[in-house]
Amino acid sequence: MVDQLHPGDFAIWLVALALYVGDSARLLAPRQLLLVEARGGRLASIFSAYPFTVAGRVLAFAPLILPHRGAFVAPWGRPWSVEPALRAALGSLDALRRSLRMARVLAAWTFVLLFVVGPVLTRLLGPDPAVLYTAALVYPTAIVAVAVVWWRRRVWRLSRGHAALLSLELLVCPAFLPNLVRKATAPHAIEVDGAQILTATAAADVKAEFLGRLTSRAEELINETGDDAAGQAALRDYLAVVRAAR
Repeated sequence: MVDQLHPGDFAIWLVALALYVGDSARLLAPRQLLLVEARGGRLASIFSAYPFTVAGRVLAFAPLILPHRGAFVAPWGRPWSVEPALRAALGSLDALRRSLRMARVLAAWTFVLLFVVGPVLTRLLGPDPAVLYTAALVYPTAIVAVAVVWWRRRVWRLSRGHAALLSLELLVCPAFLPNLVRKATAPHAIEVDGAQILTATAAADVKAEFLGRLTSRAEELINETGDDAAGQAALRDYLAVVRAAR
């Protein structure tokens, strides 16, 4: 065991953590939210009543300690879709989620390597051996991840250019690899209103919490619309629809 360690000895793992967190960030439009996978095959939301914004866009993070769970960008505040369109959207989501098994394993494995095994080896052996041993495991994992990207490219709706760029990211910066599942789900455009999807899939307590946050966010937007009576009425009608569905 190394007796004398300095904070700088763990710098590489802190840099990897910063890269991972930064890569997990999403800047959403004011009328967008993140749908994230929850227990039991359900969905939950990343949605704040009073969000932090950057240049007018909402900053959101998928669950950082659960890299195996996907995140989908969905709109809110839209007219709700008819039942067949909702079923089709949910079916498409389910098909995509079933295709992510290998990506989930790789994302979780790399997360453990970079943020558990690496620091522990640094504590036991020192920074240089820890980096070498961890890299010997991480880079083969990145190669396997690239193979999975191309194997699942069509299912994940990735163009050749997008798949090539993603492959390059994973090989050049393995700290992005724990976000593999989110990178696979990000191109999946959801047209159905996010609140409608949540009312159809989320647990009762999740729906209740979401409704409270949605009400606060909508009321804030109503106050910001000023003299736009039509916009205010549309938001109030939307809230009424969500409350009735819950």
